[in-house]
Amino acid sequence: MSVVYGDTTFINKGKYLKIPAKKKSAYIMPFCHQSVFVKTELLKQHHFDTSFKICADNDFFIKIAKEGHKFYKIDEIIAVYNFEGLSSNKPFRLFFENLRIAQKYNKLSFLFCIPSLCSLSLKFFIKSFIPSSVTTKIKASLYDKS
Repeated sequence: MSVVYGDTTFINKGKYLKIPAKKKSAYIMPFCHQSVFVKTELLKQHHFDTSFKICADNDFFIKIAKEGHKFYKIDEIIAVYNFEGLSSNKPFRLFFENLRIAQKYNKLSFLFCIPSLCSLSLKFFIKSFIPSSVTTKIKASLYDKS
């Protein structure tokens, strides 16, 4: 087993909310990078591509998965963190970095990203009218309460 990962819990205003690891796309990690363990030799063999400022870890995991390394999910909470990190504060940069990664491994992947870009644009437009306290509550309601 090359990679072991589990679930994540984030803290939002003193409440713990569980984020179950689940497969979303072939080009997006099914887990939070704080909730993964990787064999040291893999990290030494494959360096992060620093041209990706937010998604270098995503690129790394896709690369090693394409090489046939095995991933194993455990049904345990591995990490607890605050969800107001860099990637959640720069959604368009996150989207375009993930798009670059997807295109690196599949040239036609941009076709599958068009609905995501439309959705992201709509969310951004709506969020511009809603106070951040309300959007935080909405985000929190999307996850399992533990």
